[in-house]
Amino acid sequence: MKFSHLCARCLPLLMLLPALSMADSDRNYKIAPNLFKKGVGMHEVADMPIVREGGLSISETPTIPLKSNTIYLRQKKGPKEYHWFSGQLDVNNFTRLHAFSLKENYLKSSEVIGMRFYGSSNTKAFQDESDIYFDKEYIYSPRVPKLFFRKNDRWQMLKETDLPGVINISSPIKDLQTTSITIKMVDSVPSRIYPVKPGMYAFAFSAPDYLPYVDAVYVPSGSVVELKPELIAVDTTAINPPKTTVTLDSVAAARTLEQTEYLYDKLTYELQRNVDLVDTNEFSKIYPTPRRPLTLNIAEDEQPYHDYMVRFKQKRLEALDLWRSSKMGPARLVNKALRRKLDSLQALPLRGAMIPSKMEPVYGIDPATNEKAVVGIRVFLGKDHERYDVSWNGYVDGYTPDSLYAMIVAGASVRAIITLENNKPVWHYQEGLLKGRYQYRYSKLELEIDKNILPSHGSFELPGYIFDMTEVQDWLNRPIEPPPQEISEERKVETAKADEGFHLEVNANAPRIIRDKIRGSVALIDSGAFRYYGKVVSMSPFAIHTTEVTQQMFKEVMAKIDSTQRIEDRSTFLAPRKPVHNINWEDARKFCQAIGGDLPTEAQWEFAGRADNNEGSLWNLDENPNVNIYAVYRDNSYKKGKSSFDYGPQPVSSKKPNQWGLYDMSGNVAEWTLDSYSMFSFWVEDSNPTGSMMGSNKVYKGGSWKDKESVLNLTERDDEDPRYWSDAIGFRCAFSRSIFDMREVDAAPAATEPEKTMNNALGGETSWTPFAGSK
Repeated sequence: MKFSHLCARCLPLLMLLPALSMADSDRNYKIAPNLFKKGVGMHEVADMPIVREGGLSISETPTIPLKSNTIYLRQKKGPKEYHWFSGQLDVNNFTRLHAFSLKENYLKSSEVIGMRFYGSSNTKAFQDESDIYFDKEYIYSPRVPKLFFRKNDRWQMLKETDLPGVINISSPIKDLQTTSITIKMVDSVPSRIYPVKPGMYAFAFSAPDYLPYVDAVYVPSGSVVELKPELIAVDTTAINPPKTTVTLDSVAAARTLEQTEYLYDKLTYELQRNVDLVDTNEFSKIYPTPRRPLTLNIAEDEQPYHDYMVRFKQKRLEALDLWRSSKMGPARLVNKALRRKLDSLQALPLRGAMIPSKMEPVYGIDPATNEKAVVGIRVFLGKDHERYDVSWNGYVDGYTPDSLYAMIVAGASVRAIITLENNKPVWHYQEGLLKGRYQYRYSKLELEIDKNILPSHGSFELPGYIFDMTEVQDWLNRPIEPPPQEISEERKVETAKADEGFHLEVNANAPRIIRDKIRGSVALIDSGAFRYYGKVVSMSPFAIHTTEVTQQMFKEVMAKIDSTQRIEDRSTFLAPRKPVHNINWEDARKFCQAIGGDLPTEAQWEFAGRADNNEGSLWNLDENPNVNIYAVYRDNSYKKGKSSFDYGPQPVSSKKPNQWGLYDMSGNVAEWTLDSYSMFSFWVEDSNPTGSMMGSNKVYKGGSWKDKESVLNLTERDDEDPRYWSDAIGFRCAFSRSIFDMREVDAAPAATEPEKTMNNALGGETSWTPFAGSK
């Protein structure tokens, strides 16, 4: 930065010196894991919302994730000693708390455990609140309606939210099974459910010898709602008991799921012929009617009520079938035995082999040549509306996709070895009639090429008619809770091995990355929210380059545009894959506009860079934090001196990416953003912030190869005159999602003659061949 430019800012900066001198580092506002002391008794205070089991609660080491239906107390003994307790909820005192939703405040339970919270931002680091309560979804204060915390060197406030409610489910019926329709749960539904955000909730109930049904309740803020399901007992009085060829002995003799299903279908058919003998008016009189939207404080067209009605109708049909079968005398016992056997067989895993019905190449852009190439193989298994109807897209170890494709075209024998987590197909009913059963719990595929089983990597894709079924969606979207883990000085992170050899944190919100012929490698970012300058803001979908714009890409784009519009590349550290630098804001923006995009706003840049985290220095999330793995910066570049190859910007993607697959967001070269900067602008919009409306300078982010570690924090910003250029500043581009959503980049063309030859060569029987031990 020029000296004269710096001096022009001296006066306003001097005005802020008193405030700046008061700032502490984030470290002083965190609770180190070693400050939690085990084996200490709870200090009792008035109106505690936690039930101490056995009359005495002993402090323990915090573990993550927090358990469901458990409330936790963090009690402060002194500035360097905290105690952590867990217990059951005391509903009488629960309503006295002030609640702060983690989701609405964009925080995670794993990070708030170690945060100090304050009743005011005008306080010292050691003056945090003494008693703070936690559960999986909320933070609670028994004292103040506002809580403050310090993150990324700035005070931030928690927004108070409606106090959640509690649902108590009670019934004298033995072996009652409860399934939640509106709440995703890892385990079975407990008798007490909390925290429950105010709203409508529905549950399905069933028990042996009772008719299943669905009920719903409305939970107001801070209320305890009692739900007492009243199931109707099955009347086993037989009316004209029919004769059936399916017996208890034939059920016991069935060995496979398919054999058991055959007997079930046969019994159903034989009983169906007797349906007309049973008067269903009696059933309609005794079975409950659905609750109306008005009683649940919800509109009829809202999704929770729609889900409730869909499941209510399904359970009513099941209840009607059960009620009819109860009138069938001895056949009822056969039906009960069949259902029990179906449940046991469906719970087993399954592994077997199939000959693919079709195989075809998947085309994409080879990053090395920027040309279209075979990047994977798509395997089709089964046929339309058969039991096995699924496709798989991926690659195998030991072969490049194009060489594997060539082998198959040449006539290599291929079998797909498939593993299913459970042998449980979805039963598809239409107008009360069973139309088919379809497998959907696929977990693994291995390709057997010329009798050699090869480890394979890829993903399954279900056809739409299976994918859209309620049961399938419930299973695909089921919550999976990781094992509990003690917090420690070293952060533990669930990891998955990436192709580059790095370990990436598993992130369900990770964007899809595509390769575009014109724009290069782009991440498609979905809508979301994050904490931005102390405020939770929402972001619309957008796309952004996964790397800084390289000199090679810059050269190729400039070669394709009118010579009068070309921009000179003034980079001094020359190499095709090194980032463009020595470029001012105006020229960087012109380049992005030339390929259909623009510079990212500061909010877009930071949202993509932090990748669903509140931490600005992403290496602090790793088990062993090491900035050198993520960033080219002062210590591993500038300090090496001009004689070193490490001096200056390095080739893009030479360091570890963030969790969303974006490289060099910290370090290498700082990056221009679209936003203007004014130190007197404090307003941040609620949605898609666009920076200051005042000021001529432009914001740049991320730090560079010349900067020290603290500058690499993704929440930091700097600004410069838009005409300024430096060997430490480059850029990447952002795009509207509509550019990529309008088409399928990796779509395969129509089958060529070699592909037709490959599919014809597969030939033969494609039916399922179970392996030994599979049912």
